[in-house]
Amino acid sequence: MQPTSAPTSRPQSPAADPPPASQSYPEPPHNISSAPFGILVGLFEKLQSERKQDRRRKLLDAWFTHWRQEKGYDLYPVLRLLLPQKDRERAVYGLKEKNLAKTYIKLIPLGMRDPDAIRLLNWKRPTEREATSGDFSTVLYEVVSKRSSVIEGSMSIDDLNDILDELSKNCGKHDLQSKILQRVYNRTTPEEQRWIVRIILKDMVISVKETTIFSVFHPDAQDLYNTCSDLKKVAYELWDVHHRLNASDKTVQLFHAFAPMLCQRPTKKIEETVREMGGSEFFIEEKLDGERIQLHKRGNEYFYCSRKGKDYTYLYGKHVGSGSLTPYVDKAFDPRVEEIILDGEMLVWDPVSERNLPFGTLKTAALDKSKKEHNPRPCFKIFDLLYLNGQSLLHRSTAFRKKNMRSCLKEVQGRIEFAVEYKGKTAKDIRERMDEVMASRGEGLVIKHPLSKYVLNGRNRDWIKVKPEYMDNMGETVDVIVVAGNYGTRKRSGGVSTLVCAVFDDQRSYDDDEDLKYRTFVRIGTGLSFADYVWIRSKPWKPWDPNNPPAFLETAKRGQDDKGDLYLNPEDSFIIKVKAAEITPSDQYHMGFTMRFPRALSIRDDLSIGDCMSSSAVLESLRTERKRKMEGDAGVQKKKKRKITVKKPSVLPQYQGPKMDGVPVESDIFEGMKFVVMSDPKSRTGEEDKKTLSKLIYANGGACAQIATNQPECFVVYGGTVTPYDLKLIMNKGLVDVIKPRWITDSIEAGEKVPMMKKYFFHATDTRKAMEEYDEVDDEDEEPRAASAAAKATASITKDEDVEMAESESKEEEVKEEEMDPALAEWFKVDRKDAGLDDDSVTEEDSVTENDSNNEDAKDEPEVVDLEEWLEVKKDDASPEAAISSKAAGKQPEKKDVDVKMGETEEDMEYDQEHIFKHLCFYLDSTENAKKNGITVKPSKHEKDIHKNFGELAKLIIENGGRIVDLDEPKLTHVVIDKRDESRRLELIKRTSKPKRRHLVISEFIHACLDEGTLLDEDEFVP
Repeated sequence: MQPTSAPTSRPQSPAADPPPASQSYPEPPHNISSAPFGILVGLFEKLQSERKQDRRRKLLDAWFTHWRQEKGYDLYPVLRLLLPQKDRERAVYGLKEKNLAKTYIKLIPLGMRDPDAIRLLNWKRPTEREATSGDFSTVLYEVVSKRSSVIEGSMSIDDLNDILDELSKNCGKHDLQSKILQRVYNRTTPEEQRWIVRIILKDMVISVKETTIFSVFHPDAQDLYNTCSDLKKVAYELWDVHHRLNASDKTVQLFHAFAPMLCQRPTKKIEETVREMGGSEFFIEEKLDGERIQLHKRGNEYFYCSRKGKDYTYLYGKHVGSGSLTPYVDKAFDPRVEEIILDGEMLVWDPVSERNLPFGTLKTAALDKSKKEHNPRPCFKIFDLLYLNGQSLLHRSTAFRKKNMRSCLKEVQGRIEFAVEYKGKTAKDIRERMDEVMASRGEGLVIKHPLSKYVLNGRNRDWIKVKPEYMDNMGETVDVIVVAGNYGTRKRSGGVSTLVCAVFDDQRSYDDDEDLKYRTFVRIGTGLSFADYVWIRSKPWKPWDPNNPPAFLETAKRGQDDKGDLYLNPEDSFIIKVKAAEITPSDQYHMGFTMRFPRALSIRDDLSIGDCMSSSAVLESLRTERKRKMEGDAGVQKKKKRKITVKKPSVLPQYQGPKMDGVPVESDIFEGMKFVVMSDPKSRTGEEDKKTLSKLIYANGGACAQIATNQPECFVVYGGTVTPYDLKLIMNKGLVDVIKPRWITDSIEAGEKVPMMKKYFFHATDTRKAMEEYDEVDDEDEEPRAASAAAKATASITKDEDVEMAESESKEEEVKEEEMDPALAEWFKVDRKDAGLDDDSVTEEDSVTENDSNNEDAKDEPEVVDLEEWLEVKKDDASPEAAISSKAAGKQPEKKDVDVKMGETEEDMEYDQEHIFKHLCFYLDSTENAKKNGITVKPSKHEKDIHKNFGELAKLIIENGGRIVDLDEPKLTHVVIDKRDESRRLELIKRTSKPKRRHLVISEFIHACLDEGTLLDEDEFVP
C-alpha cells in the first residue's frame, strides 16, 4: 500500500475538505460567459409567485434550456444557488439572522437606536407601524430599499458564487465578512440582496422541491445524487441530457456519501413481524442510540459521513496520524482489505463505567485531544458490509454480508466493534431480547431477514424496527398550562405562534405565602385554529427578559426550546389539551422529559389553572408506560374503555356578539347577508360603535357573525385606519371582502343596497375587483370617475364583456412587456398558451418534499431585466393529466426520498407548520382502491363525483406535505371516506384498528385543516 499525502487542512477544522484523491470529476463543459444575477432573481420571483406546479416545472426547463443555448452546458453555478442546502463545496457561513442584522447595521450604517436597526434585530416581532414580520429577508429588503441607490445590479452569477466562497472561507471572521457584504450592498439592488440573504440562510422559499429541480436538469440526476450526495458530481457528469447512467453508476462508490437503507416500523403485534420473516431464522440486533455513520477506507485513507451526507472525516481522522478514531482502528483491518465501505452507528464509550453514554456527548468526545486512557471516546459499532475490494455487495444477502464483515476486521474494544446480534425464530425470542434491552435502557431492536438485499435509501419489510411503544396503541394526552410563546414566521408572522407549556411542580414544598412553581415540559405549534390564535393573541402577553425570567417558571439550564419571546402569568393563562406519540427524555425542558410530535387538541375553557397536570403525574405515567406496552403486546387482556360523554361545546365570551333581544326588524335590505363587525382598536368608542352598527344591520334584515368564513354574501365591516392583526390574517387569505361602515349607512339611507363601489371597500378580493360595479363611480368622486373612464376605454379595446380573470392577468403582463427595454426583451418571452394550464397539474417528482414553501410576504418588484426567452415554455411538453391521475389513484411516487414515518429520527419532534400534512399518510376510500384491496364494493350513483373529489384531495394532500398510500402501508395514519358512500366503513375499521394513530375521517377534514392552516381534531370529522 502506497502512503497518501498528508491532509491539507487541520483535522479538527469544520471547513469543507477537498475531495479525496480517488474522487475525480469529469472535465466540465466551459461556459461562454455568465448571466447577470438579476436574471436568476427574475426566475426566483416567477417560481415563487406561480401557483401551478406544472407551470413552475416548465419555467425551470425553459430557463435551463436558454442557459445552455446562450451561456453553455455547465449549470453547476446555477444549481448551487437554486439548491444551497445541497452544496457540499461551501461549508457553513456562520451567518444567521442575528449576525446578518448586526453586520448590515454597521455597513449601512445605522445607529443602534435607529428604529430600522431595532427592527432588524427583532425581525420576528410585529409592530403597529410595520406590517411585515417573520421573514428576515423581506424585513432587510424593506430597510435597505429606503437607503440603497443601486437601481441596476452589476453582479453576475459567477461573481456571486465567488463572493459566497469568500464568505464561507472567512467563517467566524466578522470583520472580513462585513467587507465582503459591503461589496454586495454596493453592487446589488435591494431585491437582489433579499435573495442573496435567502441563499446564505439556505432557505429559498421558491415553492420548488429538490426532486423537481433534479428531474428538470436530468432524468438520472436524483438517482446519482442519492448515491453520492454531491451536487458538483451531478452537474458535471450529467451536463448532457441525452447521456443516461448505467445500473453500475447507481450503486455505492468509495468516498461518496450515499443514502443508507432504513428500517420499516411495524404496525401490529410482534407475531406479525415474525410472519414477515417467512418462517426463517432471522437476525435480532439492538437498535443503537448513536449517529448513523458510513466508513469508507482505501489504503490508509479514510472517509466518514452521516446518513444525510455530512462529512465527519475532520473529527474521526482522514489518515492514520489524525483524528479521534482512525489511529486506533487502522490495525483492526485484515491486511487483504484494500478497499471497504462499512455501515454502522457511532457511539460514545466510557471506559470507566464500561457503558455507552448518551448521543449528545458524541461530538465532545470526538473533539477531545487529551487522549487520556480513561476519557470517553468514539466507538464505531458495525452492522453491515457494503463494498469490498472493488466489488459492491448491495445485491448479496444480509447473511452473506455479515459473514464476510466479520472476516474483514477484528474488534478493538471501545474503538470499533460489531453490533451485538442474535438469531431468533419466534416472537418469544424477540420479547426476551426486548426485556434485556429495556433493562439496560436501550432503544429497541431491529429484525432483519437473512436473505434481504441492501436497498439504497430503501425501506421495506426485510428490516423491521421494534420499539416498546410500537407494541402499544400509541398516544399520550395531557392537560398543561401555557406559560410562554414565540413569534411566528412567514404565514404565522405577526404574533404568538408556538406555545411553551408547563406542568405544576408538586414535588417541592411551599411556604404559606410562596407562589406556585411550574416546570416547562413541551412546546406545541400545531392543532390550533385561526379563531383560537385570535383569542390567544388577545391575552396580556409580556416581553420575556432573558436576564430576568418569570419567577413562577422553572426552565432548563441549557437550550432555548423552553424559552419564549413572550410569557403569560398563570392567572392570565389557560389550560390546553395536548396529544403526542410518546413522552421521551430531553434536557431542553426543566422536567427532563418532553413529548414527541405534540399537537393541541383543544383549549380547555372548562378547566382552571388548578387542573393543570402535575410533574409527579408525568413521572407516574412514565413508570407505567413500559409495563403497559409490553403487556399489551404480549396479549394481556385490556380493560374495557370507559364510555366518555362529550361535553356540548360552548361559545367563549370573546366570540359572543351583542344581544339583539328587543331590537325590532324594520326592513329587509340586508336579507340573506352576513356581516362580521370589527371594532377600531385606535378608537375609544370602538366597542360601542361595533354594537350600534350590529344592531343597525340586524334591524334591516342582516345577520351578524363573530368569525369570517368563506361563505357567499359574507362581509367583514371595519372602519379604522390601521390594520389589526386578526384583520390582516383575514385579508391575507383573500376570501372575504372588507367593507367600510359607510356602505351600511348609505344603503339604509337609500332604502336599498347601494352598488359596492371601490370607495366602500377597506380591502377587496380579486373576485370583487373583477366585478363591473366595483369600478363604478358617482358624482361625488371626480378623480375616480376619470380614472374609471380611462380604464373602461382601455378595457373596451383589449377585452370582451365576458373576459375571464386569467385573460385579464395575461393582458397586464403584456402591458408590462411593452414597457421593458427592447434589448432585454428576449429574456422574457413566455408562451401564452401555457398560461391556462389546469390548477390540478401535479408531477410525481413533486411528491418528495424539501423544506421549501411559499413566502406570502415577498411582493413582486419591478424587474430590471427580462426573463421572457429564458422562460419560453415548449409547446410539446407532456400533458400534466397523466401525472395527476396516478396521484389521484393513490399510487406512491417512485422516488423514495420522502420520510414521513413518525418518530423515524430523533430530530423529528414536531409537525411541520408550513406543510401541515407532513409525517402523515392517507388512504383514500375510492372504489378503485377498495377493489384493489379485496373489499366488497356496492354500486353508488355518486361514484363519478366521489372519484373526482378524491383526485382533488390527493393533490391537496401532496401539495401540503402528505402522502397517498395503500391500505396495507405501515406508515398509514388517516383513512379518508366520502360521506356519500360509507358502505365500507366497518371493514376499514377492522383492517386499521391498530394502532390508534390511524384515524377514520370524512373528506371534509382535509379542507377544514387547510382552511384553518393547521391540523384539527379528527374526532370532529368521524364518519
